[in-house]
Amino acid sequence: MVRKIDYSFKVLEEILTFKKYENREQIMAVGKAMLDIAEKKDCKEEYKEIYRDAYKKLDSLTYDEMKEIIDILNPSSN
Repeated sequence: MVRKIDYSFKVLEEILTFKKYENREQIMAVGKAMLDIAEKKDCKEEYKEIYRDAYKKLDSLTYDEMKEIIDILNPSSN
């Protein structure tokens, strides 16, 4: 059995813990910037797809949900 790892969750974690945010728009801006960089890179399509998936996941969250995940990932950010 081959286990497939969803790396988009790791990218999502990196976006959410990149810096301290004041609102959802700031988080989405960082996510969009990371996606744009990945799209412009000369790398495998599967890597670009990981960033696309991470951005979609991020966009599906409310700011309260994002803050909750940030608190779980980085309890010292409070």
